[in-house]
Amino acid sequence: MSSVVALGKLERVTLRDAWPNEASNFTPWLAEEENLAQLGEVLGLQLELEGVEKQVGSFSADILARDASTQQWVLIENQIAPTDHNHLGQLLTYAAGLDAHTVVWIAETFRDEHRAAIDFLNRATTDEFAFFAVQIELWRIAESPFAPRFAVVAKPNNWSKQAQAAKQTAEEDLTGSQKMYRDYWSALVAKAKDRYPALSGRQGFKGNWQTAERIRGGNPSFSANASFPWDKSLRCEIYIEGSLAKAAFRSLELRKDEIEKAFGDKLEWEELPDAIASRIAYYMPGMERCSDRERWAAQHEWLLTYWPRLADAFRPYIKSMDYSKLESIDAAEAAGEASPEATQVVNAG
Repeated sequence: MSSVVALGKLERVTLRDAWPNEASNFTPWLAEEENLAQLGEVLGLQLELEGVEKQVGSFSADILARDASTQQWVLIENQIAPTDHNHLGQLLTYAAGLDAHTVVWIAETFRDEHRAAIDFLNRATTDEFAFFAVQIELWRIAESPFAPRFAVVAKPNNWSKQAQAAKQTAEEDLTGSQKMYRDYWSALVAKAKDRYPALSGRQGFKGNWQTAERIRGGNPSFSANASFPWDKSLRCEIYIEGSLAKAAFRSLELRKDEIEKAFGDKLEWEELPDAIASRIAYYMPGMERCSDRERWAAQHEWLLTYWPRLADAFRPYIKSMDYSKLESIDAAEAAGEASPEATQVVNAG
């Protein structure tokens, strides 16, 4: 007697059913670590988020990432609509302004002429440049959650071979300091499994800083980083990026006493007036440097003690922030006015 298995019907969903607004909904979603990793998997790249709404002159690029293997910029421009000429022009303008060697255009559907334009750019440029057209689709079965799917519809010829060659060249071209930092962060990542799980899933960076986790994507974004600044000791930090970073920083600073109590010590609140970003940092006593290999074990122990503690202290405040009020606060501060909403933005309760 045969049994009949009930099968569901796979149905395609309109993107705006999940993301009503491109800038407010889709871009922050794509910037989240797991979703950026899914995109990187279909491209053959290990993507690390660098920033959202990255300024390029008077414009702002949707997402700027790095290829972890080569440390080169990857520019991502997205649409939740069919492709158009405006986005093609923006793509090239941003790529030139950021000197990005890998450019990814994501859209709901690609018009033939725009797919042909991506193919032309791959033919007309040297192998150090790569242009991708990626279609984003949403699917579901009955009332199941939406399932995203990235489909590459245009890419460089022999891309897999080129990517592998680029990784090998990048590895061979590492400077002495890059090898030192990579060894340092890789050794730390290997120790992080039971003490800082978010860090344990990372690849060791080749520079003087390392990201453990992206606490929140979008604008503003919040990352838990560690670094060796040239003029200070080793630090762990909450790094805030985006055009609303200053408003978010000041809103958190109003809760300074509560946050420091949750962390268990005083923190350095560094607004960074000459930069778009801001940070809140905790420094290791002394003047710790990565070049002192005999200190690595002590430094790793310090980081694995305080880095996750710092992230956990800020997490509820970041999660509870009313991001809809930040733009009005930012505008009021730019005009030199006090905003009555400032004290109401963050609530960790």
